[in-house]
Amino acid sequence: YGTGEPLESEPVKAQNPFTVPSPPRSIEITNVTKEAMTLCWARPESDGGSEIDGYINERREKSSLRWMRVNKKPVYDLRVKSSGLREGCEYEYRVYAENAAGLSQPSDCSPLIRAADPIFLPSPPSKPKIVDSTKTSVTLSWAKPLFDGGSPVNAYTVEFKKVDETDWSVAVANVRSTEYTVIGLTSGSEYVFRIRSINKVGPSEPSEVSEAQIAKEREEEPVFDIDSEMRKTLIVKAGGSFTMTVPFRGKPVPNVLWSKPDTDLRIRASIDSSRTKTSLTVEKATRNDSGKYTLTLQNILSTASLTLVVKVLDSPGPT
Repeated sequence: YGTGEPLESEPVKAQNPFTVPSPPRSIEITNVTKEAMTLCWARPESDGGSEIDGYINERREKSSLRWMRVNKKPVYDLRVKSSGLREGCEYEYRVYAENAAGLSQPSDCSPLIRAADPIFLPSPPSKPKIVDSTKTSVTLSWAKPLFDGGSPVNAYTVEFKKVDETDWSVAVANVRSTEYTVIGLTSGSEYVFRIRSINKVGPSEPSEVSEAQIAKEREEEPVFDIDSEMRKTLIVKAGGSFTMTVPFRGKPVPNVLWSKPDTDLRIRASIDSSRTKTSLTVEKATRNDSGKYTLTLQNILSTASLTLVVKVLDSPGPT
């Protein structure tokens, strides 16, 4: 009986029975705009034997060496919004997990992500209108799309096909204006057309299909392109000269005839006509040049007439 020899244990360090967590995993970036983006991640594989108290997030600009904290205090969710970004700059992120033992090693870095508003495909332009046609061509016009996708629409693709065919052909892949003439068509064949908008992301869905159009010379009734101001009486001083210019449309180009009762305008006036306008000029006007001037346009479809009134004021006589 009695007390035996004391036994001495191996040295034991007084420390917590747990370690720091392993790093968070699967870093993803979502909801990117020019001012902010959202960082998401997955829990660490190991919490180190102690419940995770939160996560610390850091970001770094591509051109910088310094990491900056995104959140001042640890967050408990598996996501955080990173705000106050500079538009056009690229950022990368990393995440730490924290428990009672301290911070984990950082996660793998996210890919570099540019701070910019998202862009999408644009909406289609309007249904194309037939502006003109010949035996081998059709001219179209259309309006810009209502939505550009967040990136400017910089071109359009024009497609066409014969009405009785299935497959569409590309007339032009990249035209900047909102009007285009499709050439090389078969005379007498009937065609339809559609347009796609193009932005940085790519081409839109096609527009609504145009009305069908036969490749032929277009026929239009003659019509005057004048405003109400031109219809007012023209006041001229005696001895002065005057010119009346009238724009018009019509296909085929209409014949032009100026007339005035009791006057041969081919002698009294100078008449100059083109495919789209006609003008009549009288030099050294007298009272006899007052009156109604009738302009007649005529093509195979119809006839149009316009009457213009001129009043020549006498010069004051000697006193």
